[in-house]
Amino acid sequence: MNFCVYAMAISGIVTLVFGLVFLQPLAKIAGADADNIAYTCDYLKWIFIGTPFIMLANGFVHLFRSVGLIKEGTIGLVLGNVINMILDYVFIAVLGWGTAGAALATSLGFVCATIYYIACMIRQEYKGNQLVPLSPKRFLPNAAMIRNVISIGIPGALITVLMSISNIVLNNYISIYGSDAVASYGIAYKFDMIPILLSVGLSQGVAPLVGYCYGGNEKKRMSDIVKYTTLYGILMGAIFTAVFILWGEPLAAIFLQDGALIEQTGYFLKILCLSAPMLGVINMMTSYFQALGKAIKSLIITVLRNAVLFIPGVIILNYFGKLNGVIAAQPVVETVLTIICIFMYIKDLRAGSC
Repeated sequence: MNFCVYAMAISGIVTLVFGLVFLQPLAKIAGADADNIAYTCDYLKWIFIGTPFIMLANGFVHLFRSVGLIKEGTIGLVLGNVINMILDYVFIAVLGWGTAGAALATSLGFVCATIYYIACMIRQEYKGNQLVPLSPKRFLPNAAMIRNVISIGIPGALITVLMSISNIVLNNYISIYGSDAVASYGIAYKFDMIPILLSVGLSQGVAPLVGYCYGGNEKKRMSDIVKYTTLYGILMGAIFTAVFILWGEPLAAIFLQDGALIEQTGYFLKILCLSAPMLGVINMMTSYFQALGKAIKSLIITVLRNAVLFIPGVIILNYFGKLNGVIAAQPVVETVLTIICIFMYIKDLRAGSC
């Protein structure tokens, strides 16, 4: 744990320097054009400045959970996000700092969360908790430790990298149709992230229970957990789909005033939300294979979702359907992936996991 903390801090500093040096090229790679590159650079600058704290705060959540400090991990997570939301209002609505204010609020939220986590580690070390060392004297990594940490972290890192690459490809194709299309998609996607993140939370929340049942040879109980969690996920996604289809434009109007943009954002949201019920299957299957220690199968689902299916899907659908095709790539790809996940699960059942 000590090695991971210092490794995250060092990696964050390296990323900070790299990001600021190559700020404009990175903004262009991400899809910024002449109309929005100034805003993109303003945002990225403050995000890169806060990178060490962003990496530490996100890492601390998982490290704390792994040593049983679940309450402390959750408090830090909530604290950072609440401060982010409060500062968003102050910096954007009151001070008028725009995208730079939004990024600064995000970074300061992670700074506060990091300070809280470090204070918790100091308190735990003072209490004599040997699982939570912070002292630099404990920073004695060896080759085996580094190799183990990196090998375990590669799948998770690859998932994040692939998600970033797929988003870059998507943003570049949407930007072909102008800044209004980018803005409309950005707002629609933020709304669509609500069922996505809730589905991820549901599936990850039951993953330890699935793993315990598998380890304890309680196959029937494990099968029931997977089945009911998947059904709950599908139901939750269906509810959000109905809400977004019925009230897509009123929701968009919360953030927009231009009638054309409101209509376009609502339309994008109605397309994106079609995949929400399928998330119950995809995310549960990803967590299921992780819980059983079958990381390769879980990784296959992620690679299919973010690279093998998604990127060609965006390119092909853009060719046939232009902007509508690009936006439809997500529900089309996740429909195909849902079918693949069902077949993978059935095959795993027949192989004797359940």
